[in-house]
Amino acid sequence: MSLKMEINKKSLIQIVLLVVLILVGVGAYLMQQEGGLDFLTGFIESGPATTRAPVTRAQKSSAATEEHKVKDETPAIPSTPAKGVVHGKPFSVESSSIENGVLTLRLGKDVNSDLEVKLMLLTPPWEVPAGKKFKIANASGANSPAVVLAWREPGQSASTEQKFTEKYTLNLELGQEKDNKLPGKISLSLPDAVKSHVAGTFDADIRGFRIVNGKPDLTVDSVDTLQYLSLRELLKDDPNQNLEVVAFRDGRYAPSDLVGNTMTGYLETEYRSSGGPSAVQRFQFVKDAGAWKVANTLKANQLDEAHPLQAPGSKASPVKLLTYLAAKKLEADTQKKFPNKGIYEPEFVTRHSDKFKLGVCESSYKLDPAGEKIKTAYLFRRQASGWTMDRELMKNEKVNFETGRIGKR
Repeated sequence: MSLKMEINKKSLIQIVLLVVLILVGVGAYLMQQEGGLDFLTGFIESGPATTRAPVTRAQKSSAATEEHKVKDETPAIPSTPAKGVVHGKPFSVESSSIENGVLTLRLGKDVNSDLEVKLMLLTPPWEVPAGKKFKIANASGANSPAVVLAWREPGQSASTEQKFTEKYTLNLELGQEKDNKLPGKISLSLPDAVKSHVAGTFDADIRGFRIVNGKPDLTVDSVDTLQYLSLRELLKDDPNQNLEVVAFRDGRYAPSDLVGNTMTGYLETEYRSSGGPSAVQRFQFVKDAGAWKVANTLKANQLDEAHPLQAPGSKASPVKLLTYLAAKKLEADTQKKFPNKGIYEPEFVTRHSDKFKLGVCESSYKLDPAGEKIKTAYLFRRQASGWTMDRELMKNEKVNFETGRIGKR
């Protein structure tokens, strides 16, 4: 993910805007705004923030739907779980979510569904559209939400999509948020050849970065939340600096093995400050008391795997321990050989044999984001005290885990 823009002067307004632009696209988003950046100023007031509703084309579209409501009748919505026929196949909503202004209804329990319906609701992507109603008969396209059908054919890894912006009928009513879910009911009829339709109730999981009462919600498990925190951290010491974001890389979060199954996250940010040279800052995050925060920062020549928030002990799993020891060694060797270089796109693959008390961690990395991959491997032996690194394997060496012998490739 790459984006260039300036974050300028005294406020976090640009951080919020930056995250929004990443989500929806610079040109498309700015084209929707009337009044410039004024609509964001409520987010950064020092006192209790007052959320000001932006005057956007999305709000005009809701006015247009009210006209449709007066002139046309949209189908009533059944009170049973949503189902229908989509792309010529029976469709029942087994999972649903609302994220960045997009409502997704899925046939399936996870994001890898083979069949789904997406509605681009034309609402501010950082707001949960609780209480919103959309009544559109014979959509005209200009001010109507886009509807996308996505399906995956047998044997295909990528989905095929069909988009509708007009001649469909929609009756959508969203309730109030509760327990991080947004209840709703829908009646949708599409003008495709097989007359796809779905009607009934659903409970959408609320996902993604968002603003609540004028402030970023740091409880949300989202890479966008980590991006917001990284930019806020970069501006912490000098909020007046001009900050140009070059790229975000390797954003991720997952449960960890810390006490209480604490969630941790990671993000690499490349940026320029006040027109200076490009710099890289890596951030490690932890979810503490239900909210995400920056736990540690790393330089471009430091590896996340070499600096876990809690170092693995001798009784840790071989995969975790060998990766940690290999990353420590790789980081130290690279810093010594290439003191002015960073370490990028590291990968670690481990194998071990309890029978022969041998282990190997193969690693690959770059010294420049656009450079070639460099590969190396480390040999480990299990002693009475646990796993220890023996040495770096030579390029022509390999370990035969069936015999326990080290031979030539």
